[in-house]
Amino acid sequence: MDRTRLIPELHASRLIAVVRSKSGDDALALAQAAAEGGIKFVEITFSVPGALDVIKELAARKDIHVGAGTVLAPQQAERAIGVGAEFIVSPSLELNLIGICHMANIACFPGAATATEIIAAQRARADLVKIFPADLVGGPYFIRQMQGPFPDVRFMVSGGVSLKNVTEYVRVGVTGICLGSAYLGNLLAQKGRKQFVKELQKFVKRVAAAQEKKTALRKSKT
Repeated sequence: MDRTRLIPELHASRLIAVVRSKSGDDALALAQAAAEGGIKFVEITFSVPGALDVIKELAARKDIHVGAGTVLAPQQAERAIGVGAEFIVSPSLELNLIGICHMANIACFPGAATATEIIAAQRARADLVKIFPADLVGGPYFIRQMQGPFPDVRFMVSGGVSLKNVTEYVRVGVTGICLGSAYLGNLLAQKGRKQFVKELQKFVKRVAAAQEKKTALRKSKT
C-alpha cells in the first residue's frame, strides 16, 4: 500500500504493536496474537533475528500492515522494503531514509525528542514524526506543547503507552500509538495468548471509544 493511503488507515486504527523478540518464531507468534487482538499495524524491529524473513511472512497477510523498526541505515531500509515492509521506523532522526522510502512510495517515521528534531523531520517531509521516548519527554502534555508551534506535524508516540494514557493520546490527535515491545513481550509470556488477546482488545475498544467521542464533539461544534 502506498504511503498516501497508509497514513489515513493508521490514523483510523492508531495502534501499532512493536515486536522485539529473541527469535523469529517468537516474533511471529507475538505479531499473530496482536492481530488476533485487533491490532492492524505491526512493527518488526531489526533486532529480531531473521527480521526480514518475519516481515516477508507477515507481509503476505491481508489483515495487517507490517513495517520495519529500529532502522538505522539505508541498506536496512532498502532490504525491508524489498521484502514487503509498508513503513520504516527509526528511534533517531535518520533523515537520509526519508528519500529512500519516498522513492518506493513507502511511509517513513524518523524519531525525534526535541523541537529542533521535529522541525528537521517536518522539513525533510517525514510522514509522521515519532516522539521517542514519549513518556520521558512528557507524554500527551509534550504533544500538546509541540502542536502549538508545529500544527501541521503528524505524530507517532513510542514509550510508556498504557491503558491509562491511550485515550489521551487519541484526544490530542496522535496518529500512531505504539504498544511497546517490552510490555507486549512480558504480557504474552506472563498471561498467555488468551489474556494477551483480551488485553489488546481493551486498547482497541478504548481507541475506538475515544475517536467516536472526539468525532461527536467536533460535530456538535459545527
